[in-house]
Amino acid sequence: MKKPNYKTLIKQKILQSASRIMNQKGFNDSNIGEIALEADVKEPIIYQYFEDKEDLLFSCVEDQMKKYLLFLNEQLEGINVVDQKLRKFIWVHLRYNDVNQEYITLVLLECRTNPNFYKSKAYQLIRDNVRILMAILEIGCKEGVFRQDVNLNLVRDIIFGLMDFEAITCLITHEIKEAASDHEDIMRLIERILFLKNRPQISPIDKKHRILRAAIKMFAEKGYTGATISEVASLANVADGTVYEYFKNKEDLLFTIPEERFKDHLNEMEEAFNIRSSVRKLKRYIKRHFELYLIDQDFLKNYLILILLNRRFYQSRAYETLGRYVKVFEDLVQEGVNNKSFNPDINVRIFRNIFLGAFTHMVLRWIFRSEGKNVYKMEEIDEIAELLCDAIVVFNN
Repeated sequence: MKKPNYKTLIKQKILQSASRIMNQKGFNDSNIGEIALEADVKEPIIYQYFEDKEDLLFSCVEDQMKKYLLFLNEQLEGINVVDQKLRKFIWVHLRYNDVNQEYITLVLLECRTNPNFYKSKAYQLIRDNVRILMAILEIGCKEGVFRQDVNLNLVRDIIFGLMDFEAITCLITHEIKEAASDHEDIMRLIERILFLKNRPQISPIDKKHRILRAAIKMFAEKGYTGATISEVASLANVADGTVYEYFKNKEDLLFTIPEERFKDHLNEMEEAFNIRSSVRKLKRYIKRHFELYLIDQDFLKNYLILILLNRRFYQSRAYETLGRYVKVFEDLVQEGVNNKSFNPDINVRIFRNIFLGAFTHMVLRWIFRSEGKNVYKMEEIDEIAELLCDAIVVFNN
């Protein structure tokens, strides 16, 4: 193996020192002078390798991401069974974060809230990691191992969001010592979302619902005249003839949309003050959580960019209040376990992290990458509520 040259060694020394200093003091409170002192180099030497402190920060993450991707590819090599590949992917991510705590702290607390990070080489490597996960999920769907009616973008948000909150739980709130120890409990929830087994067959009501959802999207995009039954059927993943099993024609399909929606509104109004079903309570909480933040998007940006990933937040009174709010979610889940609506083997803390992580990744995607009109956001909210419940609901086959 070729030995690294002198310049490479100096650069690595600077990166290691910068990672330690920025991790200890934070990006804003650290400076190039103390990083140079820690690395035992003159300050001007650092500027021979890096443009400024921000470039140095992003380079620390880039350096670690290259090492992570090398480790990941080595671990995945030779695994041809797709569900085992997914298990290994998640374990590697958790384990790497446990062992390289400085790296994940810099990513979460210093980079994620910086808009410039999303233009950096480091972020492109993170996108490479995302593409590896998406390839695994797509192969699983194609081979019929994973369910084919699932929105893989939401599954991606669930998985990466969960792993972020596992890191927060480990490194900041110190609820656990290491995230990798949660691997089996995590996989139990993820597999229930993805796997076809233990799920009831699609009922006619579900098919009708899918056709209506597809029609809503097509009519919103193309208008009544422009949208065709074939396009609706294709989006709903059913045959053209299946649409006519439930609707006389395109006009009947159009007017059934408000009819079904108003029926839902009536049912919700009847249950508004007396919801008994644990599943409906949980879905109501999840949807309401999203709605509350989307109503006030200025607060949402403050919360995600300035508050949630600020280490001082977790020592504040505000975090105690958040804890009481999230406790309501945990109590709802535990209530469902107690009345046997939800599986008794779920880890409530991990399921909480799945919910908070999915929410964070979804809205960050909406904000930073400007993905989705409001109608699609609401559709994704409905989908995520269904997927999260799939992870814990007891299916009676």
